[in-house]
Amino acid sequence: MASKKGVVITIAILVGVVAASFLVYLIPEDTGMKLVVSDFENYLDDINERTLMLSTGIEKSFDDLINHKLSPEEYFITARVTQAQVNSLIIELTVSGAPQEWSASYKTYVDALKKLNEQITETVIIANLMKDDDSYSDNERISKIFELRIELQNLIEKSDNLRP
Repeated sequence: MASKKGVVITIAILVGVVAASFLVYLIPEDTGMKLVVSDFENYLDDINERTLMLSTGIEKSFDDLINHKLSPEEYFITARVTQAQVNSLIIELTVSGAPQEWSASYKTYVDALKKLNEQITETVIIANLMKDDDSYSDNERISKIFELRIELQNLIEKSDNLRP
């Protein structure tokens, strides 16, 4: 007859083996982010609406900065958050798994979002210069910001025209 100690050890080993085998099935193998999109047109429309909100918000904040209604430090926070949200939109579009017929439109929209990030970067440069010199004004940089806004709108329009 087996001793109690032997039975307990055997049961403990069996429980351990069973628990380990369940863990193999419970722990996911691929932990990468997956975004499932089934309606690519509505998804791109949604991205477009969010882009419009971000673009309008940062433009208003920049106008407030230029008109001294917003400090450069406050603008830095707004710009940092907006750039993070734009980067998130870029990632969403990139991992959406758009089919071949939508890929040109999605890629063009990603380029538009990159232009928005460039625009924000230029405004941050002006905010940095304003931090050092409160009366600073650089018409060349400001005109570059307006050019980037136009390029952004042109790329969004091009993306819309490339839709199937």
